Amino acid sequence: MYLFYFLPALGWGFMPVIASLTKAKPINQLIGTTMMALVSGLFVLFFMQPELTIPLFIVTFLSGCLWAVGQYLQFHSFQMMPVSEAMPISNGTQLIGTTLVAVVFFQEWQGVTAFIIGGLGIGLIILGIICTSFTKGQKQQKSLGDFKKGVYFLLLSSSALVLYVTLPQFFSISGTAVIFPQAVGMFTTSLVFGWLEKTKIEPVAIMRNWATGIAWSIANVSLFLVIPLIGVAKSFTFSQLAVLVSIFGGLYFLKVEKTKKELGQIICGALLIAVGIMLVGSIKQ
Repeated sequence: MYLFYFLPALGWGFMPVIASLTKAKPINQLIGTTMMALVSGLFVLFFMQPELTIPLFIVTFLSGCLWAVGQYLQFHSFQMMPVSEAMPISNGTQLIGTTLVAVVFFQEWQGVTAFIIGGLGIGLIILGIICTSFTKGQKQQKSLGDFKKGVYFLLLSSSALVLYVTLPQFFSISGTAVIFPQAVGMFTTSLVFGWLEKTKIEPVAIMRNWATGIAWSIANVSLFLVIPLIGVAKSFTFSQLAVLVSIFGGLYFLKVEKTKKELGQIICGALLIAVGIMLVGSIKQ
């Protein structure tokens, strides 16, 4: 049963690792992923039959479009830096962004204690991101340039992904009803990007990334199944631990070479991020 609670973290954690293993171009990674997202959306629509309204469809469709933009930029960052370095930055900045939106617009932090705990959690996440991005010595000029460009893509990606998460909240939309319209938005946007980059389309590479989409879909659907069992706060907190899966999965499966000192820094950073996530998540308990 406890493994079921961590399915979202496992799915979202392995998703970028699987995408990188395919060695496909970002556009093929995106289309392959969104194809499976649409399949899972149809599955939910057919078997769970959630109630859909036109306003709900429009808002969640736009949310899905934002996800596709954010994920496309994230896939681009994997071309410039290892997954084990990219995902702490991506997950950390997303969590900070969604938390700040929740605090400013939804007043989710009430009282001094909440701000102290939340501020400490965000501080630990930032420190953890810095630690996981540590490399011994100076990067070569080309490598440093790629790293900076990758961070830029990740910051833009996180901005879009924060909007993807928070847009439905502004309209008090939640539950399984969001899954199908979001999937339609994701797939539609990926087709637009595909048309703009049609010379890079490779059918075989797209099919290889069906596995990426299956990992994402397992995480997305299981999150909605876990929420009724343990609540929104705990389920969201557990799902954010995907960053740990991405870090260590990326190091192991993608054979990223690190010195002992770098590995120690990464482990330390991962622990700081995990504690920070738990602190931020505890405020909603």
